[in-house]
Amino acid sequence: MEARNYFTGILIAGLLMAGAVPDATAGSLLADLENALMCKCDDKCGKVLINCTCSTADKTRADFTKMLDSGLTVEQIIQGQVEKYGETVLSAPTKHGFNLTAWATPFGALLVGGYGVRRVLQTWTRKKQPPLPESGKEDSADQSQNHPSEKYSRQLQDELDRIEN
Repeated sequence: MEARNYFTGILIAGLLMAGAVPDATAGSLLADLENALMCKCDDKCGKVLINCTCSTADKTRADFTKMLDSGLTVEQIIQGQVEKYGETVLSAPTKHGFNLTAWATPFGALLVGGYGVRRVLQTWTRKKQPPLPESGKEDSADQSQNHPSEKYSRQLQDELDRIEN
C-alpha cells in the first residue's frame, strides 16, 4: 500500500510540473525577445529592452506578451520589429552581409595585435651576436678585442706573473 501512495505522489507532482511548463516557456520567450531587441523609447536611451525601465519598455513588453499568446514565434516578432524600425532595433548585428565585419573585425584585430606584440618582444629579447671574423685577416690582438674574456684572462695571468716575481 505504501508503494502505491509513493507512485501516486510522483504522478501528481509530474502533472503539476507539466502544467507549469507553458508559463515558464512563455517567460523565457519574452526574455529572448527582450534580449534580442533594443528599447525604442522617446528618450533614445540605447538600452537593451530587458534592461530598460521606461514606460515605453513596459508597453512593449505587454505588446510582446500579447503577440506570443496569439501564437506568433519569437522570430516572427523580431522580423516585424526589424520591418518597422530597421536593423537598428536589434541588440546585435546580423551575421551576414556587411554586418559580418562587425563580428570578424575584433577577432582579426586581436590576432594582428598579438602577432605584432610577439614580434616586438622577440626583437627586444634577442641577444646581439658579434660579427663573425673573416678567416686569416685578423691577428691575435684583434681577436682578443673580439673576445673580452681572453683579453682579461691574459691580463690576469700577466698580473699574477708579476706578483710571483
